[in-house]
Amino acid sequence: MKKYEKSKYLGFDIGGTWIKGVVVDEDFFQIDRNSKSKFFQIKKIRSPLHVKTTIEEFIEALKKLIASFKIDSKEVKGIGISTAGIVNYHGTRVLKAAAHLSILKNNSWQSILEKELQCCVTIINDADAASIGLAEIGYLAGNKTIGIMPIGTGLGFTVWRNGRRWRPGKSLSLLGSIRTPAGSYDSIASVSKLAGLDENTNLINVLTNSSFQIEREKYMQNMVNIINSAAILYNLDEVIICGGLADASITCNYPLEKILNKNLEETPVELEKSVRVIVATEGNKLQLVGALTLARGEFIATNSKVVHSYNSLATEIPYKKELQLQNMSTLDIIETMWQAEQEAGSLLKNSLSIIGDIADKSITRIETGGRIIYVGAGTSGRIAAMDAVEIPCTYGLPEEQILALIAGGISDAAIEIESDFEEDASAVPEMLLLNIQPEDIVIGISASGAAYYIQSALAFAKERKALSVLIQAEFPEIKLPFCDYVIPLNSGNEVVAGSTRMKAGTAIKKVLNFLSSTIMIKMGKVSGPYMIDVACINNKLIERAKKILYELYGFNEQDAHKILQMNNFNLRDSISEIDNSR
Repeated sequence: MKKYEKSKYLGFDIGGTWIKGVVVDEDFFQIDRNSKSKFFQIKKIRSPLHVKTTIEEFIEALKKLIASFKIDSKEVKGIGISTAGIVNYHGTRVLKAAAHLSILKNNSWQSILEKELQCCVTIINDADAASIGLAEIGYLAGNKTIGIMPIGTGLGFTVWRNGRRWRPGKSLSLLGSIRTPAGSYDSIASVSKLAGLDENTNLINVLTNSSFQIEREKYMQNMVNIINSAAILYNLDEVIICGGLADASITCNYPLEKILNKNLEETPVELEKSVRVIVATEGNKLQLVGALTLARGEFIATNSKVVHSYNSLATEIPYKKELQLQNMSTLDIIETMWQAEQEAGSLLKNSLSIIGDIADKSITRIETGGRIIYVGAGTSGRIAAMDAVEIPCTYGLPEEQILALIAGGISDAAIEIESDFEEDASAVPEMLLLNIQPEDIVIGISASGAAYYIQSALAFAKERKALSVLIQAEFPEIKLPFCDYVIPLNSGNEVVAGSTRMKAGTAIKKVLNFLSSTIMIKMGKVSGPYMIDVACINNKLIERAKKILYELYGFNEQDAHKILQMNNFNLRDSISEIDNSR
């Protein structure tokens, strides 16, 4: 029997016009990705939401929809809900919403639903839900920046950049809220408003009937302007349109993608190239695929959670209780820290064999397209981000093959700290956007081992058959259910109790240095002590490449520069040319 064989999951997409729902069992998550959106039947009811909707009216509508599925509520393990509006980082509350959806901000409805069905309810913005659906089906991949636009009653928007949600300032990209003299982008892009041109509010009729040609062309030009604005603001490579507009276009064979791309050929001066539009054939189903996958991911992560006692954490115990740091001289403080660091570095030797085992298990995975994905919070996340940034330019590994996730978001990690319990939030939404595969290596870093952000990421990765590794201060006393391997730092207690940016931080940097550098060396990216895949992206690195050609082949500076220039300053290609000519 499968571990979750009898589990069922509910997905809802709550909009201003309709509430759509779907129920699936475990089979849904095992089928081919291209079949996911065809696997379920959507049921829907008219949305009761308006500015004066009561909690009772809303709950009654949800109950009616749930009852139509005729399922045993005891089998429901998770509920994912997609809706417009700003949702908090933890997926537990709608913070801001349009007036007609304002009842969603009262999270008592969520509590009622959880109590009645005895399972977790996770909320997500509709554009983020669509992004997860797109990632699951395979639209989101590579080193790109993609804007996702679900277009229905309003204009949803989120940015996916090389595997991650991109939210500078930790804020949702509220493209629909941009105001113009003609109205907001929400209003201009609204297909509900476009459908209103027809006396029966039939959007398909508006898209196909020649009597609406002038209005239709005006709408398409407005969409081109919105897409170009988004491309300029977020430096987009692609825009993927889904939602009601995509659904209607696919249903009536309206060539939306062709028309938009044709009109986008005239590239604005602010862009280097025109942005490409893709119309997702899955339309409105993407939000539901995303909500369902999120519900299951959260269930798996919650079931694997390990709660640590604060008093038992080695990182919270001082190095020496008798130290009176405030009364010590500057030199004595520094010498104490130095001594503690020496001890921690020496004890790390006990973990070298496991680091070597992880490196060996990682090489084949990366050579077959797998990725190194670091997941951390606070100091550990920032240290991991440094390693992820440095490896591509030092060893030529493609940027999309080594990534870092940090609790709270990666975009402002260097200048902001977690301020809203992000370490305690789930990493499942971010992991879903990365579309974790069995070839991936997911390395979670938490000195205490207690951060749920890291635990949830590893639990999800393990379920997806990826190699899941936890780096923490000590070897655990029990087998951890959420990961395959543990690398202990053996860094011991901190001079300033709880300040894991000190000894633990130093040890983390060393472990990542050992691990990633060894993998790169074993993948043939080094000759002797020299990096041969170094990216020549500045004068210093060009000089380094010339020095390497001198050391390996005896080329003088002029000849080395010439051969590098002939190969577009690609050191690897230069070396290949030299070897082939001998």
